[in-house]
Amino acid sequence: MFSNILLCTHGTEGAQKAEAFIFAQMESDPELKVTVLTVLDKDWRMMTGDDWLNSSKTHAVFLDHVEEQVGEEIAEEWQRIRDSYPAASQAVFLQQTGGIAETITKVAGELGCDLIAIGPYCRSKGFLTGQGGKGLRDTMKNKTLHPLLPCPLLIVP
Repeated sequence: MFSNILLCTHGTEGAQKAEAFIFAQMESDPELKVTVLTVLDKDWRMMTGDDWLNSSKTHAVFLDHVEEQVGEEIAEEWQRIRDSYPAASQAVFLQQTGGIAETITKVAGELGCDLIAIGPYCRSKGFLTGQGGKGLRDTMKNKTLHPLLPCPLLIVP
């Protein structure tokens, strides 16, 4: 039925449900093309605190360090996926920074995907939250995503 799926994941419990479902489909249909997308919300670089105490260079160095750390954590999540699902070795993995809904729909359109798969909303306990567990804290609003969809959206329960 579907041949080119964009699997959006960020490591939360809900996203892991979508991963399990899609890779089970991939195991039964080896021709299925899956792209795993992790979106880092563009607004994270707007983090501020006591920045008035730091120079712009210090602030830029700090943001670069955070971006590197988050990139490493995303790479760890991708390795977890590869270790958990043998079919994931055939998937393409992409990391993008941008508006979440806009980036998902843009990538799906560019890749010619015929399905976007995401997990259900779950409270994040992961990286960037400091509460233990895994997963980006970023969320998106349905009213932002739905008008942009270039193909069907599957929310895996």
